[in-house]
Amino acid sequence: MNTQQGVTLSGEAEQFYRHVLRSARADVDEHAVAMGWPIRRAQRVARELERLRLVIRTDKGVLKVDDPRAAVGRLVDREEAALDQRRATLTELRSAMESYEQDYRRGLQREIEPSLPAVERISAGHGPAVVDRLYRTSEGDVLQVSAEVAIGPGYDEDVRRKFREVLAGGRVIRSIFPRSMLLDPRLHALASARAEAGEQQRFLPDDQIRVDFGVWGRTGVLLDEGGGADSDYLLLRTPVVLDAFTTLFEELWRRAEPVLSRDASAEDVKILDLLSLGLKDEAVARQLGLGLRTVRRRIAALMEDHGVDTRFQLGLAVGGRDLLGDRRR
Repeated sequence: MNTQQGVTLSGEAEQFYRHVLRSARADVDEHAVAMGWPIRRAQRVARELERLRLVIRTDKGVLKVDDPRAAVGRLVDREEAALDQRRATLTELRSAMESYEQDYRRGLQREIEPSLPAVERISAGHGPAVVDRLYRTSEGDVLQVSAEVAIGPGYDEDVRRKFREVLAGGRVIRSIFPRSMLLDPRLHALASARAEAGEQQRFLPDDQIRVDFGVWGRTGVLLDEGGGADSDYLLLRTPVVLDAFTTLFEELWRRAEPVLSRDASAEDVKILDLLSLGLKDEAVARQLGLGLRTVRRRIAALMEDHGVDTRFQLGLAVGGRDLLGDRRR
């Protein structure tokens, strides 16, 4: 019989306990003889059972046992209380992790701030380590623009692992990619995996993305110097540069499209098609065999994806991005 740590009942202890339960009252020596055990072994095992309060030794040395439901029940109750206390302690420790992490980041920041230059050149080989450090030492949203999607520190396995960890922790990462990314099956799969992890994505025509850069809160901007596989990076830290690149990103984000026609599900296209015919939500739901709430939820999601506030604006956005093709022209 094995229970939680601290109340493990060994095999020989369980054997002795079952024997005592089945036998008339006797002292340890008599039980040892009946079991064919050495007396010293029986004495040791009896002390283990006494420690767990499963047996009681009378003044005359006779072993007494309670109903196992009561005896084992008391043992389980004690251990459950101890486990509850342990869980409470672990919960407090887990809730303190975030504040510990904040203290750690402040410590790192103070450690490196005195020697941080306004501009630092980073070699291509050191790019992944710098990106990892930026994730650890920065706070706030991460803003990224990628012109060359097949290269860069973001494809390092350690950086990708940190990327997923940061998203799982609730941090916002917004990224802008060229449309051509969705024409390459491998890169399209990569974009989908990143989106499923929680990354917010938008897409621009390739010729509208002239530079690769990332903004990590108010900590720094990592700028790709040349756009090649072996190009170096510049790490920029001055507030005015951070503001400039943040403004540039927000303007590109405003112009970028959250979805392309190839990304819309067949069901979404059907919903949009029926809405364009003037059908009400209830009629759309009946036509597609969906619940009314499901239809409205999908419409709300489409409005959010296209960055619009009204259904009229959604219609304009859908028309501009050719989601319905020639059918509604």
